[in-house]
Amino acid sequence: MTKSRSEPISIREARGALKSDDTGRRDAVLSELDALAGAEITDVLSWDADGEVHVRASEELPARVRKAIKRVKVRPTSAGNEIEVELHDKMAALRLLSKHTGLLDDAAAAKPTLIGINVKHAQPVEYSVDEPGPDKA
Repeated sequence: MTKSRSEPISIREARGALKSDDTGRRDAVLSELDALAGAEITDVLSWDADGEVHVRASEELPARVRKAIKRVKVRPTSAGNEIEVELHDKMAALRLLSKHTGLLDDAAAAKPTLIGINVKHAQPVEYSVDEPGPDKA
């Protein structure tokens, strides 16, 4: 089944396309990933010091920004419209681009993250283990 251009592809399909010999397909996926990775919420909306939010009209948005929008939800309220804008996952796009360009290899991505934990004011605990001797067994 072939997907239309407006229908998003899955991460698995994008990985396959990046490994493909079809340069047109690979370039199209790279262009889409670049749009997702480069988008910022301030491309779509802005706000001032008073907290007033301004949303750019869709016809004013460049194509790369429109590609990065996952969902726009408008809910009418008594105070006016409540608008929610959700962008596609930027980190997933950056991860795929990093792997494709060799900045991140699969082995490094599979390694667990190390977390350091500092405990303040910890009290040492002493314990001993009594091993059974020949007469305690």
